[in-house]
Amino acid sequence: MRRLLLLRHAKAVPATGRDDHARGLIERGRRDAARIAAMVAAEGLIPDLVVHSGAERARETAAIVAQAWPQPVNARVEPALYDASPHAVLAVTRELPDAAGTVMIVAHNPGVADLANALVGGGRRSDIARMANKFPTAALAVFELDAPAWRDVAPGSARLLRFATPDDVRLAGV
Repeated sequence: MRRLLLLRHAKAVPATGRDDHARGLIERGRRDAARIAAMVAAEGLIPDLVVHSGAERARETAAIVAQAWPQPVNARVEPALYDASPHAVLAVTRELPDAAGTVMIVAHNPGVADLANALVGGGRRSDIARMANKFPTAALAVFELDAPAWRDVAPGSARLLRFATPDDVRLAGV
């Protein structure tokens, strides 16, 4: 059983038309990333590997979540995740190392949201509907996959275990 955690980067400084890749997080984004990290730890979802796009906002989000966990987690940059289509995010997913049973991908919309919605083959209807309606910054979709290898992940092949936003976590007191 594999687990895929798709995390949209946290809230960043507004785009100014300059170097989009260099946009960092605002304070709210840092707080939201920490809330999601606490939920991941509390629910025993800490991944074996974190993969992010390398853009400053994704890198910073990945660093904040990883620092909040009790054990170190390997992280790597995958430039193909920057401004990626859902097909590109899926291609990165299919190339993940099979030794990693649980992986978190930190990337950008619309690719993350579109892939999350495409992967759904089951799960709680209310979570599926919420995720389809809006995938805000620092939102997290947690999927369970019966795929024997990452290369076998396909649209409709995953069960959505959890869809969480920073507001959900704040309201739950995590």
